[in-house]
Amino acid sequence: MIVRNLVTLALSLLVLLLGTAVAEEWEEPMPQQRQHRIPHAKQTPSKPVRHDTKFAKVPGSKLQIRAIEYDGSTNGTLKVQIKNTDKSAQSFSATGLFFVPNGDPDSAPQRLGAVGPMQLAAGGGAKETTKIEVAAGATVEVALDVFCIDSHRSSPSPANVFTVGQKRLPKHLTSTIEKRADMAVKKAYSDGESAPRPAAKSAIQSEVWRSRDANWVPLEGEGSQEAVK
Repeated sequence: MIVRNLVTLALSLLVLLLGTAVAEEWEEPMPQQRQHRIPHAKQTPSKPVRHDTKFAKVPGSKLQIRAIEYDGSTNGTLKVQIKNTDKSAQSFSATGLFFVPNGDPDSAPQRLGAVGPMQLAAGGGAKETTKIEVAAGATVEVALDVFCIDSHRSSPSPANVFTVGQKRLPKHLTSTIEKRADMAVKKAYSDGESAPRPAAKSAIQSEVWRSRDANWVPLEGEGSQEAVK
C-alpha cells in the first residue's frame, strides 16, 4: 500500500513538472521585453527625388531658374528649369553658377558648382551645349554637371533641396576650374575613354576642391563650418 502511494505521488509530481515546463515555453513575452525592439532607421533616399521648388533670378540675367532634382553625392547631375518671363528671347549659360542647400549652414552639406557644358534633351538623347536661347514665355529643362565646392563638409544626397546663389562664382575661380576640368577631360580622351567627361569626374572633383581651397572666397551659405577656412 505504501509503495503504491509513493508511485502515485511520483507520477503526480512528474505530470506537474511537465505541465509547468510546457506552460513556460508558450508563455507570452512580458511587455517590458517587447519594448526592446529597435525600429528600422529612416533611410535617406538614394534615388533622384523631384522637388517642387520656387524660381529665383539667374545672376546677371532676366531669366529665372530653379533646381528640381539632384542625382548624385559628392558630384552628380542637377536638373534645373529655366523660365523666361520677358517678351524677348534670352540667352542662358550655367558657367559660374553655384547652388546652396536649404537648411542651417552650420550643418548643411556641400554647395554645388556647375562645371562644363549642360545637357539639353533633344530627339530622345542629350545634346551638350554651353549656351542656350530661351524663347519668350518658355520654360526649358536642362541637366547640369555639378561638383561639390566645400571639401570640409559632408556630401549632399538626392534628398537635399538646392537654391541658386544670388551671385556667380568669382571669374578667376570659374576660369581656373573650367580650364582644369577641360584638361582632365582631354586626358581621359587621350587615355582611350569612350565617354571622357563622365570618366574624368573624379579628377574634375579633385581640381574643383584644389582650386577652391587654394584661395578661399566666402560665398552665400557660409556658416560655422567655414571657421576652419
